[in-house]
Amino acid sequence: MSSKADETPNQQLTVLLVDDDRDALEELKDIVDLEGWNAIIADSVDMALEVLEWYPFIGVVVTDVHFVDPSGDMSNGIQLVSRAQARFPGRDLNFVVLSGDPSALKSSVQIGAVDFLSKPLDADALIAAITAGAGEGMAYFEDPDRAENLLERVQSTTEGVHAANVKAAGDAA
Repeated sequence: MSSKADETPNQQLTVLLVDDDRDALEELKDIVDLEGWNAIIADSVDMALEVLEWYPFIGVVVTDVHFVDPSGDMSNGIQLVSRAQARFPGRDLNFVVLSGDPSALKSSVQIGAVDFLSKPLDADALIAAITAGAGEGMAYFEDPDRAENLLERVQSTTEGVHAANVKAAGDAA
């Protein structure tokens, strides 16, 4: 039995990375980039939900459990998973949850996360978790050029918003 990934070997996986910690987000992005996958970053639950709305080809979402939204709203990765599942019931989104708090494991399992990884992060474990989540959740598109253009616009927009949030946080401090 062949999987969808086997049928389209040139298809690149797109991974949404969600964390409020700029350094952690860059580390996640570097790991995903080194694997040759497309990375889109978001630094809040609301931004992540917007990205999922804008770009339907995301197969895996990697999210931290505990973070503070730049607006000051206390959000978490568990809420992101729940809200995304409710908002996009027809999409097969797979979630990898990251936390330095082992007590978050139970909540992650209960909401259906593909994997739970402890911090500090092990790059090989992250790659394995993303790969495991990619199989069924990977979306395919008819026109790769159009999808690539959309991917670039979404990446540029989210990176711009993230940079503005980081600057605003620095100015406020």
